[in-house]
Amino acid sequence: MKKFKTLSAVILVLVLFFGVTPSPAETGAEEDWKFGAEIYLFGAGIGGQSGSGSNLDINFDDILSDLEMAFMGAVSARKGKWSLMTDLIYLDAKDYKTISGVNTSVELSSWIITPSVGYTVLESEQGRLNILLGARYLYLDTDLSVGADQFADSGSNWDGIIGIQGQVNLNKNWYLPYYLDIGTGDSEMTWQANAGVGYRFSKCDVVVSYRYLDWEFDDGDAIDNMNISGPMIGVKFFF
Repeated sequence: MKKFKTLSAVILVLVLFFGVTPSPAETGAEEDWKFGAEIYLFGAGIGGQSGSGSNLDINFDDILSDLEMAFMGAVSARKGKWSLMTDLIYLDAKDYKTISGVNTSVELSSWIITPSVGYTVLESEQGRLNILLGARYLYLDTDLSVGADQFADSGSNWDGIIGIQGQVNLNKNWYLPYYLDIGTGDSEMTWQANAGVGYRFSKCDVVVSYRYLDWEFDDGDAIDNMNISGPMIGVKFFF
């Protein structure tokens, strides 16, 4: 809970500070909706710990070689200062290895869906800052084997989240996107951070970043905590 309070305090301070910062004139009510879509490759590794204390470690090479299916993308809609966003990750992966003479295997299927509503509190030539309210849905189906020990569990979590999202413009083409959220609900705590660099082309943006997602689950679950992290490269289209 210490990490939860620290991250919550950081987000709250930023929201309060930028929320009272003078912003440009209100966008006209007649502005049309603007839509966006992103497809990305998330070079994610999965880490964590089972309820019995065994480590969960699946690197990206293992996921890629034993990948059954995956989809990663996001959609957004924006009108004036308001925006709607949904991010989706689906992974179905397996990993088998021997660690210190002990045979281990992990089979994992997961949906991660993060819908949110954003409101722009700061926008200028230098960049943009949105505050976010939303939720994160996690469905996890796991089958862990460590030597003679077997663990299997499946279920879903809904967590409410609050966060910030935006970008810092370096020039006409280059910018630095960032994202941070934290929440709780069915999980004791979940948080996510993402930062990188983007380049604007005439028809799309290309973004390279590093992303980290983390969950702390309740005691007694097959998995005590889990994180998904790694580099990302994505293409954003606007229409």
